[in-house]
Parts: sequence; structure tokens; C-alpha cells
Amino acid sequence: MFTGSTKALSEFSNQFGLSVQRDTDFAYVGKIPTRLAKRIVPCGKPAHIHAAAEEDGVCAIITTGEHASLVPDRLGLAIADDPVASAMQLHEFIARIPDFQWQSFESRIHSSATIYPGAYIAERDVEIGEDAVIYPNAVIMPRTIIGARSTIGPGTVVGTDAFEVNLATNPLSILVQAGGVRIGDDVDLQAKCTIIRATFGGFTEIGDESKFDCQIHLAHDCVVGRRVRIAACAEVSGRVEIEDDCFIGPNASISNGLTLGARTHITIGAVVVRDTEADSRMTGNFAVDHRKWISFMRGFK
Repeated sequence: MFTGSTKALSEFSNQFGLSVQRDTDFAYVGKIPTRLAKRIVPCGKPAHIHAAAEEDGVCAIITTGEHASLVPDRLGLAIADDPVASAMQLHEFIARIPDFQWQSFESRIHSSATIYPGAYIAERDVEIGEDAVIYPNAVIMPRTIIGARSTIGPGTVVGTDAFEVNLATNPLSILVQAGGVRIGDDVDLQAKCTIIRATFGGFTEIGDESKFDCQIHLAHDCVVGRRVRIAACAEVSGRVEIEDDCFIGPNASISNGLTLGARTHITIGAVVVRDTEADSRMTGNFAVDHRKWISFMRGFK
């Protein structure tokens, strides 16, 4: 499980192109909107620094010498020629330190759980609760927690890496990833879903009693509330928060970083690019209030 351990930023001065100007203790490297406490974020522009300073959990900023004076005194500070490249190198280094961010354990499967032949469960860092069912050809990767009575359908993959390309490497590589997936009680994921783990730490989360149809893609760092229903072939991008009792229709697409208010209803094929209020009904590409969309369509007759 995640330890909450920290290191002093000064430990890494003169490494990864960093020059530490103001020390602090940190647990993670992340992006500005990453939901992690005690995180360092890279900022290449003044607007990024201002945004980071307003975010909960940011304890330090990596930026260029040109913009260093813009970082508030209350935050740690490191200077780098390429803040993003230095931050990603630092992240990959600390993510590989044994038992620093995550205390590893032998996988724990409750005696009442049903594991069908052909399912793959990582030997370490998986916990499966009582009366859970893992169907044939399901894949459960490390740092996955599955609650009681939850089912993982045939061919579903839980805990694979996010599509986070490290542009600072040559050749390009997928970023080393440190997060996991936490699935609540009484959750059902049907066939061939893909649940992506959190990128920098923490969990992609699915709340109790939520139900996913076949071929759902839930991206990194999403937080799904209780009793959420997602129909076949929907795509939910990274860091989306879906509040309780929402419904997402078939083939809908939800853009990254959005919040869907409680009981939002997303209709078939909608492309959602902005937050929704509670009890909204959204339709179209780009999605708007359902009644406005119907009124607009009537104008073609």
C-alpha cells in the first residue's frame, strides 16, 4: 500500500538537471491537476506557476531560472533548463525505490473468491475481497485492490499503464508509472474493459455498486462514484471525476479532467468537453443540454 513517505528535495540537487533553491519534503512528482498530496510539479510558463500555486497538494515547483522569482516563498523551488524533463527523471527515479512510495506485499486473495482458469493475477500487490469473481482471461496487474462481491469480466484488464509518453527520452518511452486501481464492493466490470492505473501515485477509483458494460476504457486517475453505470464502448479520459448515480451512454466520450455532477445522464455517442451540473442530461457533439440539442435539431426540419 502507499506509505506516505517523503524525501527532501535537497537530496536531488545537482541531479537530473536540478538546482534546488528552496528545500521541502515531497512524496510524489506530478502534474498541476494530479490529485496527490506533497507533490512537486514542473512549470515552464508563468501561467503554470500561478495555477500550481493555487492547487492543493503542491509543495514545490520546478521551473526555469527566468521564472523562479514567480514561485511563492511558501513552496519549495528547483531550477532546471527543461522543467518537464527533469521532473519526469526525478519521478522515474523515486518510483523505482523499493518500498518508498509503495510497501510491497504478497498478493492476498480471499478464500471465498472465485478465480476462473486462465485469469492472470500478479503474484504481488493485489488484494481480492470475499466472494469476488475473476473470470477467464481477466488480467489483474499489481497495485490493484478489488472489493467484496465484485466481478471482473472475461478479458478485462485492470491496472495497466496509462498512455503517458515520456518525450524527454530517446527513443520515446512510456513513463514509469507508480499508481494503482482501487475497486469498491459490489462492482461489476463486464467483458473486455480496460481500467488504467493512476500515473504518479494514488489510485484510479471505482465506487461501490458501479456497473460497467463491455469494452469500457477508464483512463488514469479517474474517480468514479457510487452506483455509476457506463454502457458499452464508452471512453472516459484521464482525471475525470464522475459523481454518484451518473449514467454514461454507449459510445460516449468524456474529455480529460472533467467533473460530471451527481445523476448526470450522458446520452448515446455524446462528446462531453465541459463539466456538467448535477441532474444534467447532455447530448451531441459537443454535448449540450439535451433539450437545447433537440430544439436545435428541430430547426433542420
